Amino acid sequence: MKGTISQPKVSDIPNNLVSRLLKLKLGTHYLIIYPNIETVRKIYAQYIRVLLEENRVAILFFPYYDTTDKVRQELTLKGIDVKKYERDNSLTLVDFAKVIDNPYLGIPAAFGLKEFVSKIKRFHSKKTLIVITDMSLYNHLGDIDDLLKYESFGHHGSEALNWKQICLYHKLDFNLMFTSKQKQKIFDYHKDKIIEI
Repeated sequence: MKGTISQPKVSDIPNNLVSRLLKLKLGTHYLIIYPNIETVRKIYAQYIRVLLEENRVAILFFPYYDTTDKVRQELTLKGIDVKKYERDNSLTLVDFAKVIDNPYLGIPAAFGLKEFVSKIKRFHSKKTLIVITDMSLYNHLGDIDDLLKYESFGHHGSEALNWKQICLYHKLDFNLMFTSKQKQKIFDYHKDKIIEI
């Protein structure tokens, strides 16, 4: 499959992937296709732990299959003082399913998400903003055209994002939501920025 890395041992995935993600440049929009919730938990918990230890970052995480309470539990197991980081706004956890299409929050679709993140970025102007979003939600919403437009955004010169983004997709959702042609479009948009586990 175009744009994928070789298959490492499952036990090595978090270490190898976290090392790679830590080197992302500002404006990078990565796509990670994960096989199961246990694997993605290991990845996000370890990645967030290292980012918070480095300081000078603000993390905005939109989980879908995990609740925000489950994310807090996973991070606590990694030795992270979640309450401390949430209090100082270094870590913001938002249940993606609760905010999408919420008329009070104004996040109608994928492009609404971009606007919401831009507001957060202004608040954290002195920190590097890292956005992690489980886009598998869109398989259940069925708004694939909007999602494809969003995935194409930020890969062309002046449209580059001024924050780092990682879009997560459960492999089954990814395969169900996109046709072969649509998958190829996504691979073309991301080129070497797709990791399939």
